[in-house]
Amino acid sequence: MYELLEETTKLIADAIDSHSDLAITTGLNVAGTVLIDLAAKEGFAGDVVFVDTGYHFPETIAFFKDLGDRYETINFVTLSSKTPFEDGFLEDPTRCCEINKVEPLFSYFEEVAPSAILNGRTRDSAKTRTNLSPFEEGTPFKINPLYKWTTRSIIEFAEENSLPIHPLVSEGYLSMGCWPCTRAVEDGQDPRAGRFVGQGRVECGIWTRNTEGKK
Repeated sequence: MYELLEETTKLIADAIDSHSDLAITTGLNVAGTVLIDLAAKEGFAGDVVFVDTGYHFPETIAFFKDLGDRYETINFVTLSSKTPFEDGFLEDPTRCCEINKVEPLFSYFEEVAPSAILNGRTRDSAKTRTNLSPFEEGTPFKINPLYKWTTRSIIEFAEENSLPIHPLVSEGYLSMGCWPCTRAVEDGQDPRAGRFVGQGRVECGIWTRNTEGKK
């Protein structure tokens, strides 16, 4: 764990030193909490960005506020769609994600234009992420400090360091999404197995866009 933590801390510290406009994006999974805490300890004081789709669990909204109260030197930013797709999950779940989640974040990227972002994705979190690298080219540049961490090591680290954990984690929700499309996972399943149930996908679209902001 020491070597893993050392590498992660260095990636975060270097990112802070290299990008004065660095931001963090989070879906409020445990990995996101660990990332925010490690970044705060390295002096990060930028934006932590969360997209409120209008369909998050109430516990998720409350948890984001709790994190904002805990890390007072960080700017916690909530985004939402200017033209929401009301009840879109009933008609077209993929388009619902695009309008209510992906577009608000990419609008932030265009308006605020951070040169780089930190995020809490890991290789362990989904089959689509097994080859995740610490750096990804694009606009903005993406830095994945926790890329080598496992779900178990992340949860253990959070517990050992008394970090706040999303209340639904104890009920089996290892990847936080919107309530219409998210379920608890069973033992042995990867964390994103409960996302987009029955839709044949595990990604909302944020991390599958190219540098021009198109799928």
